[in-house]
Amino acid sequence: MALLDACEGDQIEGRTRLQKLVFLMEQELEDDSTASLDSSDYNFIPYDYGPFSKELYDDLDSLEDAGLINMEEEDMADGKVKYSYRLTEEGQSWVQYQLADKSAATAHSLAEDLASEYNGMLLSELIDEVYAEYPEYAKNSVW
Repeated sequence: MALLDACEGDQIEGRTRLQKLVFLMEQELEDDSTASLDSSDYNFIPYDYGPFSKELYDDLDSLEDAGLINMEEEDMADGKVKYSYRLTEEGQSWVQYQLADKSAATAHSLAEDLASEYNGMLLSELIDEVYAEYPEYAKNSVW
């Protein structure tokens, strides 16, 4: 939710991009000794395009069912579907409410840094960055 709030236009385009951003956020939170958050919510495994978590998709479905995010599907020319994720007004209110908590504010600040650095990056560059930093997640890659 913090990542969606931090992204320009409150949107993340693509499942693969979302997976990588959440993965990077969890890695950063694990490395941050001042973060008091349980930062290992997802069990990421090496997959086709790097770190992947099925649990993340389950949570996205739950957030959509709760009315906190919108997921849009766009059919692409190659027959694939591109997914875009954005916060609803209720989701934005929820994030703002959470920011009163110091650890949530820390996570939101990190989300802003990650969104600024990576959300506008070409997906191929983002995947290459993740592989360079975490090569163990490239072992099952089709990239």
